[in-house]
Amino acid sequence: MKKIMVGLICFMLAVSVLGGCGSKKSNPDTEKKNTEEQKDKENQEQNASEKTEAKQEEEQREPENIDETQKTDETQETEEQDNPEVSENNASDDLIMKTLKEQAGTHDYTSLEELNPEPGSRIAVVVKNTKTGFWKSVEKGMDAAVADLNEKMGYKGEDKIKLTFEGPGAETDVESQINIIDAVLSENPAILCLAAIDMESCQAQVEEATLNGIPVIVLDSGVENVQVNAVCATDNYAAGAEAAKKLAEAIGDKGQVAVMTHVKTSETSVKREAGFTDEIEKNHPEIEIVNISHENEETSMTELAEAVLKLYPDVKGYYCTNETAANSVLDIVNASNKEIKVIGFDAGAKQIKAVKDGVEIGVLSQNPYGMGYATVIAGVRADQGLENDAFINTGYQWIDNTSIELPEYQNYLYQ
Repeated sequence: MKKIMVGLICFMLAVSVLGGCGSKKSNPDTEKKNTEEQKDKENQEQNASEKTEAKQEEEQREPENIDETQKTDETQETEEQDNPEVSENNASDDLIMKTLKEQAGTHDYTSLEELNPEPGSRIAVVVKNTKTGFWKSVEKGMDAAVADLNEKMGYKGEDKIKLTFEGPGAETDVESQINIIDAVLSENPAILCLAAIDMESCQAQVEEATLNGIPVIVLDSGVENVQVNAVCATDNYAAGAEAAKKLAEAIGDKGQVAVMTHVKTSETSVKREAGFTDEIEKNHPEIEIVNISHENEETSMTELAEAVLKLYPDVKGYYCTNETAANSVLDIVNASNKEIKVIGFDAGAKQIKAVKDGVEIGVLSQNPYGMGYATVIAGVRADQGLENDAFINTGYQWIDNTSIELPEYQNYLYQ
């Protein structure tokens, strides 16, 4: 009996040991499966790591051999976000572009339909200066036209149309402007857009551009040269006459008035002065123009205005032919505490405040945004051999304290 019991116990112990050993033995199929899953996981982690490193290297890589005057895609996208006018042109419902479309001439300078510019084309722009609100608004219009052309053509990266925008520090610095034009032409742009300080100073540069097959589009101020393809500007004579009518009405069609003009050699100055003086002399016999001052390098316009008010203390009205002239006159009029009616061209920040405060009775605001847009379109048309109007009229608006807050006029304000 004891032998039987001992045998059973030994048998049970043997089964127990075998069972325990069986539980620790690995399954070959399971082990193989686990190994493959581990390798897959490691491969996925390695691929993800490589992709992350490649992305970081791409983000850190700087664009090479890019001219400082050219905008990178990232910069242009930032500017478009900061300036809604640039990225949201769609000008069919915009008053400034509607005016341009209706008044410019026989061609539509808001349309891109016929335009197929070459990839990588460069448009060089040289203006009177780059600091005032007027010229900043012109640049916005040009940037918008270039952005629209690139979008239409699907150009990206190096294929994008580029635009450079340069000018001297002062609108009296003819020599610096000539030097800038010479430098620009040496780089052989596809198109030259030019706002000349002096009507006669750029003859050689216009001729050089024409000889090299570079079409010249003049904006704002004309140049006395038949080789210019088109002039894109305000009808300055008509606007000057309009200013005379508004000022005459404001002073009761009687009394002394003075005129402050910008550079005498600028076509815009000449025509705005002529339109004003002709209208006064022909149709307002009881108004006397006692002084006409011109911007120059020797005496500031503020000093000129101050001298005029001392010499002619009975002046009732002051006409100014651009933003800088208006700002200078407004400073002196405000300091004098006299009741003088001021009227001016352009619509910079100081003028806007003066109109709202009733110090400036109103402004003849040009269409700088539309002027910039139309100039680029005209340039591309000329480069493709398409016809342009000899004079592209960008229009203007009379804005006073009854209209300066209206939404449709906001793009006429240079701010």
